[in-house]
Amino acid sequence: MSGNDAGSATARTMFGGVRVLEVSAWVMVPGAGVLLSDLGAEVIKVEHPRTGDPARGLVTGGKSPSVGSVNMMVEQTNRGKRSIGLDMAHSDGRAILLQLAAESDVFLTSLLPDVRKKLGIDVDDVRAVNPKIIYAMADAVGGSGPEAGKPGFDSSVFFGRAGILNSFSRDDVLAPPRPGFGDKTAAMSLAYGVAAALFRRERTGEPSVIETSLLASACWVASSDIIYSQIVGGDFSAVERPATNPLANTYRTSDGRWIMLSMLAPDRWWKEFCATVGRDDLVDDPRFADAGARAANAAECVAEFTATFASATQAEWLQRLAGFRGPWEAVRNSFEVGTDQQALANGYVTSVDHPAGVEVAAVRAPVHVDGVPHALSTAPDAWQHTEEILLELGFDWDRIIELKTEGVVP
Repeated sequence: MSGNDAGSATARTMFGGVRVLEVSAWVMVPGAGVLLSDLGAEVIKVEHPRTGDPARGLVTGGKSPSVGSVNMMVEQTNRGKRSIGLDMAHSDGRAILLQLAAESDVFLTSLLPDVRKKLGIDVDDVRAVNPKIIYAMADAVGGSGPEAGKPGFDSSVFFGRAGILNSFSRDDVLAPPRPGFGDKTAAMSLAYGVAAALFRRERTGEPSVIETSLLASACWVASSDIIYSQIVGGDFSAVERPATNPLANTYRTSDGRWIMLSMLAPDRWWKEFCATVGRDDLVDDPRFADAGARAANAAECVAEFTATFASATQAEWLQRLAGFRGPWEAVRNSFEVGTDQQALANGYVTSVDHPAGVEVAAVRAPVHVDGVPHALSTAPDAWQHTEEILLELGFDWDRIIELKTEGVVP
């Protein structure tokens, strides 16, 4: 069923009545806007009246991530919003922006501090027209310290600076960063902060200034590696940790795929697992009698299962392990995740009927409300709602035409 149709009405009211004014581009902060929009917030996205969000023109890896005319990068981080084109550097554009801010609950921005100050839309400027507004911002490396205001993207900051590429890389070859991982992690952090600020304002009447960054979110995600590294006095990801639990290991199948076992309480599963994979002969082997014996003879036990899993394809192992309840998974590729029956059954991955006449894949915000996934809508075209929003603000058509002539709006 399409995500347009199936969804919880309750979910769409979680942030019902909350207006978010989003002055941002690319993925990180727009992603936070989507998380709020998915649960019912009204999000107005401000775009430059001639160029729009630069993400609309991005080509990734030599290919534009599009379905027909629908730019999927823009779609997944802007669905459910309305778009207005404004030249904020023009005094009339700034005035319209502040008029919108005066009627909003949240001001969401990815603009760097010097740009916010130059445009006259920093915290104090916006609070001057709306003292109760929640001002939420995100950038690359944080608002304090010697590098405050430094620009950056998730490939270099989240993956590179925060050590994540290093932790996943081996043999002096850096693992390539994947698109949007850091941006979407930071988006969740920002949306969490906004939700907390809305709760606080509801309880106390006090607004908050919310701030996060790619570096902050990466430090949280990689916190185990970072903390353990301080304890051992070096890079924890480089510390050799011999496999002592053969039932918490990865094994290659005959077709070059992988099965990942994660039985952290292996004695509980030992007999059943051996029977499932056709290795009853190992159950009473004194070398593998219990977890301690298997740890002492881990290399031999791993070798036995390495040979076992190499005897069949991943698809065959999926069938053989289907009834086994111990923790294990097939290592899938991203295309396969899009057709994963469990992900589809829970509505994590779905599709949306787009006004452009195509059906596009969608991944929902990772929460259910009242046991039902939320409904989805689609992203706006650049500036699609400009006239509509201006009319709502009280502008008449003569003034709108003047603003168009001046280049303030598209």
